[in-house]
Amino acid sequence: MRAIEINKFGGTDVLNLVEIPQPVISSNEVLINIFAASVNPADSKMRQGLYPTNEKFTFPYVLGRDFSGVIETCGDSVTEFKSGDPVFGVLPAGREGTYLEKLAIDADLVAHKPNSLSHNDATAIALTGLTALVAIEDNLKLMANEKILIHGGAGGVGSYAVQLAHHIGAEVITTASPINHEYLYSLGADKTIDYNTEDFDKILSNINVAFDLIGGEVHERTLNILNTGGRIAYIAPLLKNAKPPRSDIKIIRPNVNRDRAHLLRIIELYELGAVVAPETKIIPLENIREAHNLIETNHVRGKIILKIQ
Repeated sequence: MRAIEINKFGGTDVLNLVEIPQPVISSNEVLINIFAASVNPADSKMRQGLYPTNEKFTFPYVLGRDFSGVIETCGDSVTEFKSGDPVFGVLPAGREGTYLEKLAIDADLVAHKPNSLSHNDATAIALTGLTALVAIEDNLKLMANEKILIHGGAGGVGSYAVQLAHHIGAEVITTASPINHEYLYSLGADKTIDYNTEDFDKILSNINVAFDLIGGEVHERTLNILNTGGRIAYIAPLLKNAKPPRSDIKIIRPNVNRDRAHLLRIIELYELGAVVAPETKIIPLENIREAHNLIETNHVRGKIILKIQ
C-alpha cells in the first residue's frame, strides 16, 4: 500500500511516497481504507524534529493524526462495526501514522461517520473538534454570556472553537487577518481584531475566558486582560521561563485524550447544525510536500486535507 514516510528529520524534502506492507489487525482492531487524512501544524513540527521522542521511536516514520475512511475488516472481538462501515477518528496521543492507504486501529477510537458528512469534512472536524471540545467544554467550562477571546480563529481548531463558543451562547471575540474576518463572522464571531494593525490587549479588558492557539508573547499579553477568576487554555508553545503574572486566574494546558465519546459529541453538534466543517483545501497524497509547505505559512484558513483514495 502507499504511504508517506520520513527517514530523518528535516525539511519537506524528507517526505517520500513509498510502498509498505498492509498492517495486520488484532482481535480488538479494525482495518480501515483511508480516504482522507488532515495535515496539522503538529505534523510539520514532528517532521522537523521539534517534538521530543522516546526510546521506541524509529525511522522510517509515518506522520498524521486524524482520518476518515471505510472499514475493510474487523477483528474477532469487534461487534459494533462491520465491513463497509464509513468511520472517522483520531489516533491515540503519542501515535501517528495516517498518511497511508490502510490503517489498523483500536475499534474504541473510531466512530460511525454520518452519510451527510463527506470524508474530507469528517477529517477536517476530527482532531480540530476534539481539541476544541476538550479545551472549551471540558476544561474552560465556558458558559453563556461570558466573553471569550480566541486567538487564531480562522485555523482548523479556531474555526471549530468559534462555532462551539457561539453555540454555547458566549460573546465571541477572535484575532485574525482582515481577509478572514467575513469568514469568522459567518461562523458566529461577534468581534474580530486585526492582529496586524490592532493591539488586542489595548482594545479589550475584562475577558472571562481565552483560548490561545498562538502562544509566545500573545499568551503573555492575554493574561493581562483576563478578569479576576478568568480562565485561559493554550495548546501552542509558551515563552521559555514564562511565569503567570497573577494568582487570580486559571491557566490550563488541555490533555486532549482520544475517545469515542468526544467523536460522538462532534457528530451531535454537526447534526444539530451548531457546527459545520471549516473550509478545506484538498491535496493529493502524492503532493504531500506542497501540503507541508502550505501549512508552514501559518496562514491556512480551515484545514488542509490529503486525498488518499
